[in-house]
Amino acid sequence: MEFAASAPCKCILFGEHYVVYGAPALSVAIEPRNRVVFSDGAKGGGITMFSPFGEGRLSPSGKYEGVAELELFGEVAKKVANGKRLPSCSAEFLSAWKLKGVGTSASLCASFAAGLQKAMGKKQGNKLVFEAAQAGDLVAHGGRASGIDARTVVTGKPMIFRRGFDPPAFEFSPVKFALPKGCSLLLVDTNIGKRDGTSKMLGTFARGFGITLPPQKASDAARERVLVEYAPLWIGIENWLKKPTADELGRLMDMNHALLSRRKMSSKGIDLAVASAREAGAYGAKLTGGGGEGGAAIVLCDSKMRAGVERKILADTGFACYAAKLADDGARIDEE
Repeated sequence: MEFAASAPCKCILFGEHYVVYGAPALSVAIEPRNRVVFSDGAKGGGITMFSPFGEGRLSPSGKYEGVAELELFGEVAKKVANGKRLPSCSAEFLSAWKLKGVGTSASLCASFAAGLQKAMGKKQGNKLVFEAAQAGDLVAHGGRASGIDARTVVTGKPMIFRRGFDPPAFEFSPVKFALPKGCSLLLVDTNIGKRDGTSKMLGTFARGFGITLPPQKASDAARERVLVEYAPLWIGIENWLKKPTADELGRLMDMNHALLSRRKMSSKGIDLAVASAREAGAYGAKLTGGGGEGGAAIVLCDSKMRAGVERKILADTGFACYAAKLADDGARIDEE
């Protein structure tokens, strides 16, 4: 047995953090793809896992031993196995991204789930892959993952996502989205050795609204405070989807960044990258993902100006830039 499973990463164009409390968000899947390579393992069952972080092992019954960074994949395996013994195999995790904020954990969880379905002889299905990827992403994000990362990387399609609470639900609506003609997206990695975890940033965001409980346990009034602040931006996004222009998309990105910065979700590095991009002539820029120290920024610019925007950001900040390509597919089996 030897094959690879893969999934794209994701970029939240609008709504990070607010989405956790029920606000709508717009997300797109991006490439290059992350991969998990499966091959034969030791006899006796169980999965041996290899990654740049170290190694781990899941016993046939799903008990995990190894480095903490791979523990989340135990939750993925539980969902896929559903009480059945895990097969004998090895799984090597290969990440194409080093940036924070692009849904790498959800992408690798989705890749692992899709591959494990195949290894166990199960029919491929996005519903189980999503549930498994979300279970793993909840571990990665301290129990506060909204579901937008997992759904985006599993389907590979632009979507509007909204989380419901009474009753609990995930609402996903595919949306017709394309970059304005002649535009490109750049991702900026502001990491210079220190990164704030997404869980920490989610906690800071919650405390800014006086919320001390997890989103699903917060009061309706508390969640409403979050939604009211975000509502004017979302109205602008809905109008833009009906009549898309580069200038307006950039303005909305700037508006979203201002909201997040006000809630202490940004950092000195992200703000420097955003300012540099704007000075270089970009249409707009904002943080994307969890934010904080070492987080990522996303920039909308004219494709002909992209190289110049990259050079200025590098000269001003020392941060590396990466071109983002919209994905054409979600989680899948790549090689057999």
